[in-house]
Amino acid sequence: MNHYRKVVIFLILLISCYKDPRPIEILEIDNDKIERKALIIGVDGVRSEAISSSSTPFIYNTLSKKNVYFNLSSIVEEHTLSGPNWSSLLTGVHLNKHNVTDNSFNNHNLHQHPPFFKYIEDLTIQKNTVSIVNWQPINDNIISTHVDYSISNINDSNVFNTAKELLINLNPFNPDLVFIHFDELDAVGHQYGFSSLNIEYINQLNILDSYIEELYKLIEEKRSFGEDWIIFIVSDHGGDGTSHYDNNNPHINKTLFISEHPSITFKNNYINNMTDLPISIMTFLGLYNNNFYSNTDGNVIFFEED
Repeated sequence: MNHYRKVVIFLILLISCYKDPRPIEILEIDNDKIERKALIIGVDGVRSEAISSSSTPFIYNTLSKKNVYFNLSSIVEEHTLSGPNWSSLLTGVHLNKHNVTDNSFNNHNLHQHPPFFKYIEDLTIQKNTVSIVNWQPINDNIISTHVDYSISNINDSNVFNTAKELLINLNPFNPDLVFIHFDELDAVGHQYGFSSLNIEYINQLNILDSYIEELYKLIEEKRSFGEDWIIFIVSDHGGDGTSHYDNNNPHINKTLFISEHPSITFKNNYINNMTDLPISIMTFLGLYNNNFYSNTDGNVIFFEED
């Protein structure tokens, strides 16, 4: 057997023994849902018992009476910090997988468990994705390389106005998936206390409620022109006193998770957790990526035939 034949046989044997550990990516798109859109409003540090008719009149008196999934006892991660919980909310896996255990993001595993935006960007269709955040580590560590447009480290008022500019004037483009994040409620909680008894905390909640009401009206206007939007309002943790470190405290380890859509059927008896957001959005948008679906820890919060 000459040298050339030996090399060829060796290569054939080598190739036949090699198995690519990565699963083959399967992408599917439901054409009946292709035009659907989503707005995610993230509010840092919402203590659920502070949601009331006086502090959040739009959320409590108006939004709660629409066709909604309305949970003020959303279960947060055992590490009740922003880093772990925004990571779970945006990746759809728990912290034992993404390994974000604090706000430093040291030794994270987000490269193996990326945000669900990444799976949307992998699709052949064009979906314009946006992330506008006050707390910069969300974009720096979780999202920004996986969206078409991102802005970080701006105050809540600028987050709100940037989102309005995007939704009203389609600047810089017509969005399909928008994530915005407000952080000043958490800052007020750390300074004055996370409590319905603290006027500073309640006043900040009231400001956020007015922002959410105006954004909701913009989405309603878009719906009147035939656009099909779903809205989510989520938070990463509650608080008690001026901190949120005690994971056994129900004022800390539970927070709000709300979704609104005019016609889908929500599972209103289901108690969600942090990982349910991505799979609910992917399912609503009719986008399937087997690498995401086989890995997520989340459940859809509505009945999937919708």
